[in-house]
Amino acid sequence: MRAWRRSGVGLLLALASGCAYHNVIFNADRLFQRAEVDRRAGRDDAAVAGYSDVVRKTGEAYRARPGAEWAGQALLLLARSHLHLGEYAAAAAALGELEGLAPAPTVRTEIDLYRGLLEERTGDPVAALERVNRALDAGLSEGPRVDAHLLRARLLLRSGLPEAASWDLDRATELDPSVRTEAGLERLRWGLLTGDRERSTRALDALLAESRASTRADTVLALLNRADARWGPAGAAALLSRVDSSTWDRVPRGRLALARARFLDQAGDTARAVEVALAVAERLGLSAAEARLLLASWRVERARDLVELSRVRALLLPTGSDPLVAEWLASLARLEQLVGLGLVEPLGLFAAGEVARDRLNAPYVARGLFLAYADQAPADPWAPKALLAALGTSSEEGDRAWIRGRLEAYPGSPYVLAALGGPAAGFAALEEELDVQLRELTSR
Repeated sequence: MRAWRRSGVGLLLALASGCAYHNVIFNADRLFQRAEVDRRAGRDDAAVAGYSDVVRKTGEAYRARPGAEWAGQALLLLARSHLHLGEYAAAAAALGELEGLAPAPTVRTEIDLYRGLLEERTGDPVAALERVNRALDAGLSEGPRVDAHLLRARLLLRSGLPEAASWDLDRATELDPSVRTEAGLERLRWGLLTGDRERSTRALDALLAESRASTRADTVLALLNRADARWGPAGAAALLSRVDSSTWDRVPRGRLALARARFLDQAGDTARAVEVALAVAERLGLSAAEARLLLASWRVERARDLVELSRVRALLLPTGSDPLVAEWLASLARLEQLVGLGLVEPLGLFAAGEVARDRLNAPYVARGLFLAYADQAPADPWAPKALLAALGTSSEEGDRAWIRGRLEAYPGSPYVLAALGGPAAGFAALEEELDVQLRELTSR
C-alpha cells in the first residue's frame, strides 16, 4: 500500500513538473509574441526586454529538461530571440541543437528560414536568399511566412530587384497588417538608396497615412536626413509636403512638421519655414514647445539688437514650464541683467556678450555687446579679447577687416599675441583675473 502511495505521489509530482515546464514554454511564447508586437511597433526597449525574458525563461527550462517533448519549441524560441537581440552565435548554437533533435519537416523548414535570416545579418545574402526561397517553396505557417517574405524583400532590394521585392512586401502585409510600417520603411529606404524620388514620396505618403507608423518617427526622421544628403534640404522638405494631413498622433506628426520647417529654412524658404513652425507652435504638448524653441532660435540668431532679442520672450512664455524653454528664458533674463550692470561697470557688457554668444547663439547681438565693451573701456586689458570675440562672431569680410584694423592698436596684448600663435606672456594671469572679476560681477 505504501509503495503504491509512493509511486502515486511520484507520478503526481512528475505530472506537476511536466505541467510547470509546459507553462513556462507557454508563457515564454506569449512573451515572444508580445516582443514581436513591440518590435514591429518601434518600441525597441520593450522588445529587447521581452526577448531577453524569453531567453532567460526558455534557457532555464531547456537546461533543466533538455530531453522534454517541448525542447524543440524552446530551442526555436531561443534562436529567434537571440536573432532579434543581435546575439548571432547563440542563435546559431540554438538552431544547431534543434537540428540535432531530428525535428519534423515543418520545423526543418523554419530552421532553414532562420538560418537564412542569420546569414543575412552576418553578411551572406546569396546563401540567405537560397534558404528563404527553399523555405517559402516548402511551405511555412503564417508567422514564419511573414518573416520569410520580409526577409526575401530585403534581399531582393539589395540585389536591385524592387518590383520583385514589392511583391513580397505586399504578401507580408496581406498576411499580417501589423507589418505595414516595417514594409513601408523598407520601401522608403530603397527609394532613398537608389535616388528614386517618386518611389520615396509614395513610400513616405503611405507611412504618413498609417497611424501605427507614428511610433517609428525617429526612424523616419533618420531616413529624411538621408534624403537631405542626397537631394538637399529642399528635396527633403518636398517629401514631407503631406505631413499636415497625416493620421499620426499629434506629437510625432508635429516632430515631422518641424523637420520640414528646418529643411525649408535651410533651403532659404524662411517665410514658409516660419509658417510651418508657427502652425505647430499653436498646438499643445511637447511639439508645441519644440516649435517655439525653433522659432526662438531663428529669431535670436538673426536678431540685430537687444530690442529684437527681447521680443523672443513673448514667443516662449506660453510654454515656459518646459525645461528647455525655461532655460532660454533664464538666459534672456541673465543677459538683460548683465546689460543693466554694464551701464555702471563696462565689463558687464562683455559678460552679456558671452551669454548672447554661448547660451543664446545670437551672433549679431554678441558682436554688438563685445564692441560696446571695447568702446567703453578701450584701456582695459580685456578690450583686445572683446575685439577678438567680436571678430569670431562676424561673418562679413568687410566687418572682419575693420575689427582687425582696430586690433592693430594692441600689438603687445597677450590676447593678440596668442591669436597670432606666438608666445603670450601674462595671458594666464589675465584670464585668471578676468574670471575673478566676472564672478564678482555676476554674483551681484
